[in-house]
Amino acid sequence: MDVRATAAARVYDPRKEPPPQESSRTELGKDAFLKLLLTELRYQDALKPVDDKEMIAQMAQFSTLEQMQNLGVAMEGLAKMQHATQAAALIGKKITAAVGDEVITGTVSGVKFKDSVAYLIVGEKEVLVTDVTEIS
Repeated sequence: MDVRATAAARVYDPRKEPPPQESSRTELGKDAFLKLLLTELRYQDALKPVDDKEMIAQMAQFSTLEQMQNLGVAMEGLAKMQHATQAAALIGKKITAAVGDEVITGTVSGVKFKDSVAYLIVGEKEVLVTDVTEIS
């Protein structure tokens, strides 16, 4: 089965994806948001307290931010699991892979995980699923 027809699609490549970076100074994470909210409450004017509606809106924003971060972590885990499942499905299949300038052909005998990245074992070589060009 030739899979070159999908070569133009964007494929997750763990070697090329940038590592997760810490939040930049312009991003407001949940810890910074909570500190800002507590500071606002601590230094508010006792004669002009924060409006109830405004406080509820800020708490809703905080809750939404936390859920978005949780969703991002869950999606990342799902992507890793899908990558591992795809690799495991190739055990026993004959593949051709382009690794740099080298073309590797052989039967996948197993899958090895390094830093949460799945590598196919073909003979003595380790091949990423994204390097596979043909499956038969």
